[in-house]
Amino acid sequence: MNGNLKDIAIAEIIQLNCLDRKTAKLQAESPKGQVEIYFKDGEIVHAKLGELTGEEVIYQVLDWKEGSFSLENEASTTKNSVNRSWSGLLLEGARRIDESNTGTDSEKKEQLNGSEGNKMTQKFDEILAGLADEVTGYIASALVGIDGINLAVNEKMKLDLDLINSQMTMLLKLVKNSTEKIGAGALEDNLLTTENAFILMRFLPGNQFFLILSAERKSGNLGNMRLLSKMYTERLMKAMPRA
Repeated sequence: MNGNLKDIAIAEIIQLNCLDRKTAKLQAESPKGQVEIYFKDGEIVHAKLGELTGEEVIYQVLDWKEGSFSLENEASTTKNSVNRSWSGLLLEGARRIDESNTGTDSEKKEQLNGSEGNKMTQKFDEILAGLADEVTGYIASALVGIDGINLAVNEKMKLDLDLINSQMTMLLKLVKNSTEKIGAGALEDNLLTTENAFILMRFLPGNQFFLILSAERKSGNLGNMRLLSKMYTERLMKAMPRA
């Protein structure tokens, strides 16, 4: 597998490989250097950037926005320079990036992870529960960050929404990048129609979070889903912390 870091971030590649419990080698090259990251059964075991090895490598490459990457499945190493869980690495990396940035989006993320986080999550849960009551043939919904991490979920049946939504995040980013490149204007929503379901994704203003909503195709009403997704993204946005 080969790709461009403009289309998919290193954090997303890490998340996808770890959720899939892969053993693999990720190699990425950018103007900042060349990194190698090894996975074993869904955890990062070794990382190397120049002479640097270990956890600090991960923190340094998470904000790479240009360059290329390749992924080699079943590649292994005997070296072990990383002992922290992959989720812990991504959370610490996100915290460091936020500390180095300024602006509304960073402040929102800090507030979401701060002392008001539980109240905020509860409010999001209440909004998604209201959405579930209004959608015919409802299956599930979630508020997801552009990093692929769920802020709130509501599901009619037990689903692996961590894995599903991380993959949907990748898809939504690719669609957004493609529409921008062809000059089609801002992406309002993205619809997937399968044999059994409608899956609708809509960005909140600012494009840092999005709502994903799924309903049964037989009983669902697509027009109603689109209308409700617009209404509820507005409600979720109003519930976001203010800078």
